[in-house]
Amino acid sequence: MKSCVTFELKGDLHNSGVRPFFWKIAAEAGLTGWIADTGNGVFLRIEGTDEQISTFIRTLPSRVPATFHLRSVNVLKRESGVPDEKCLPSFRLLGRSPEIPEIRPDRGPCPDCVKEALNPAARRYRYPFFCCTDCGPQYSFALRSPFIRKNTAMTAFPMCSNCQNEKGNDESHHKNSELLACPDCGPQFFLLDMNGDLVTDVNPLAHGRAALKNGEILAVQSLYGGFQLFADAFNRDTIRRLRRKRKLPNRPLCLMARNPEAVRRYCECSEAEMALLISPAAPMLILRKKTDSPLPEEISPDTDTVAVGLPSSLPEKLLFEPQSDPELPPFEILVTCGDNLPGKAECMNIDEIFNRLMVFTDKFLCHDLKTGLSCPLSICEISGEKTIFHRRARGYVPRGIGIPFRLLRQVGAFGCDRQAAVAFGFQNRIIPSQALGIIDGKTETSVLQDMFERFTYLFDQVPDMVACDMNRDSFSARAGADFADLHGLPLITIQTHHAHALACMAENGLQHALALVMNGGSPGPDGSEWGSECLEARLDGFSRMAAFQPVPKWKGRPAKLFLDYLLKNHVKPMPELLDRLGVDVSEYELWKNQPHSPSVQTGSALRLINTVCAGIGIAPDFCHYPERCLFLLHKYASRFDRTSRIPDSVSVLFQFKYSEEKEFRQIDWTDTMLNLAHQGPLSEAQKILYAEAFYDALAESLLAMSLFAESRSGIRDVVLSGSLFQDPILRKKTCARLESRSFRVFTHINLPGDESCVPVGQAYAAGLTGDSDSHP
Repeated sequence: MKSCVTFELKGDLHNSGVRPFFWKIAAEAGLTGWIADTGNGVFLRIEGTDEQISTFIRTLPSRVPATFHLRSVNVLKRESGVPDEKCLPSFRLLGRSPEIPEIRPDRGPCPDCVKEALNPAARRYRYPFFCCTDCGPQYSFALRSPFIRKNTAMTAFPMCSNCQNEKGNDESHHKNSELLACPDCGPQFFLLDMNGDLVTDVNPLAHGRAALKNGEILAVQSLYGGFQLFADAFNRDTIRRLRRKRKLPNRPLCLMARNPEAVRRYCECSEAEMALLISPAAPMLILRKKTDSPLPEEISPDTDTVAVGLPSSLPEKLLFEPQSDPELPPFEILVTCGDNLPGKAECMNIDEIFNRLMVFTDKFLCHDLKTGLSCPLSICEISGEKTIFHRRARGYVPRGIGIPFRLLRQVGAFGCDRQAAVAFGFQNRIIPSQALGIIDGKTETSVLQDMFERFTYLFDQVPDMVACDMNRDSFSARAGADFADLHGLPLITIQTHHAHALACMAENGLQHALALVMNGGSPGPDGSEWGSECLEARLDGFSRMAAFQPVPKWKGRPAKLFLDYLLKNHVKPMPELLDRLGVDVSEYELWKNQPHSPSVQTGSALRLINTVCAGIGIAPDFCHYPERCLFLLHKYASRFDRTSRIPDSVSVLFQFKYSEEKEFRQIDWTDTMLNLAHQGPLSEAQKILYAEAFYDALAESLLAMSLFAESRSGIRDVVLSGSLFQDPILRKKTCARLESRSFRVFTHINLPGDESCVPVGQAYAAGLTGDSDSHP
């Protein structure tokens, strides 16, 4: 038996996000019931025990956001002893909003606002915290819809009369700007030292620029959450110190350039690439370094490319320009990287971030504006006429992925642990969040839940069901299950590689296709690690048609992975091979005699690349980041003159064979490893040939997998997904071979191929099938 109370709440309760807010707090209180709009507010019915209801009513005024302006709470009806079967099983929203609020992505500063900030005669000269309606933050500042100042991070900074007058002036380019501010009414910068003590709040930008010039590492608090680290791009000692302190010995660092001319001075940049760089999205772009570029090798030692962008906010732009320091010339280009551990999902508490950064930062340029979850710069690449996303975040989120079908149910998807992200599917679109990093601890799952709750406030919608990864032991799946349990929602689980395929299918309007999914590995339902899959993918399930032959998932240097192949096949490595691998005889004997305990099997395509790179002699001793061997392989292969051909004597080395059993094909690369083991020392020119030949062999193996799957299924549509297809050489070669055999090939359009696309695939399948049973 339960008690039920119906209220009428009056106030400014027609904001988007009001109903999802009560949906959340009622579920947290263990209450069921419903909420519905009225002409003057909302009707709210809660069902539960007397104690639950009393606690809810008592804490309600303190929990309702001030922007709702709650004026009165009137009890319309109170019931006791209501049978459980007459109560709702969960809290519901009655009546959906007919229109979904639009929140635009963040935009880089427009020319007018930059000109104003650099104009000595302007009221906002050298002031970084303003924007007009055509530029600046929106998604990162929005707390709920509609996008008005009280619903943004700027609510703590009321406009002064001068800014109010400009906002209402039809002739001002600031007309209707909700984020307008000036030095009299807006946020302010201040500079702190590495111990957190105030250095100055008088022109802190000028002092920050001086610190950069003096070789210091400057942490700049971003408008978009977290901090961005900056250093002088031509100070080798500072870059080495940044790498040492941040524990980034080899991972490529990013660059930020003052203007397009600076980009062209150091990088090869086509007109299409420049158009993307100067677009409002302001992404980082992967460009090839000029051969005579004076950029230090320390910036990107493993690649011939760099990720470079233009300032995506006014604070970043003003960091390049002289302030009250005319003797200090403008910076042309700066090294930059994020504040968190590479790829890791970190807490968003600014104090905790500050404490962590103290170890490797000399100065902090901070401000008093509080923003929400971090939305980092997007990273893109132009390949042919297509834009390939390596990271889809600022400038693009929360733009939805349109699909040609209307979803049957609204879905909240919680992705997977690697490159974790969430997505919200409703009507005929799916909105993915920015990638939040790797989730490897229970405490970090709150980042996923917070991100999804924010989506409910922004779009004034709640899900009908939750989708998560099939690996129920993963942290993201636990977060999804906890969210579903809290709100009484059905839960659907989808295997990671299947979700990869579905994401690409969603972008291309497919419901049934073959899929090649190549990545660093994710748990498969058979207990092994998958990562080189050819699937027949459907909305309601999949069939696994082919994969690389699995090997033990040992941890260790790439050289050890290669020697394991030889040990398994009873081949003794020659001294020349050990020298190429960087292994001495005593070390090899130690490895050989170590007891091998049973290990999980892996078919990871990235692991195969690490092993072959060792055999060629281009793998490092240690991979300090997962994609390092792939980057090095690309570096060598990109130097190949494609007007020439690879000698047959080289191509024949990269052989694979396949076996078939129970309608499943396995690709075995043992012959390649044995062939490489018998090669003598390789010159740099030979390594270029070998790298190119291996790419060819990889593409041929994927064609062999697809031909087998087509012979069994009759399907000739193939989608490509997984982080390895972000490599332009592998993607182009695979597409060319498949298309030469009359396959129709589809790649990602607006999503990265890495695991951040997984929640889109989850939402696509769950929204169109609407079944709460787990997929096979």
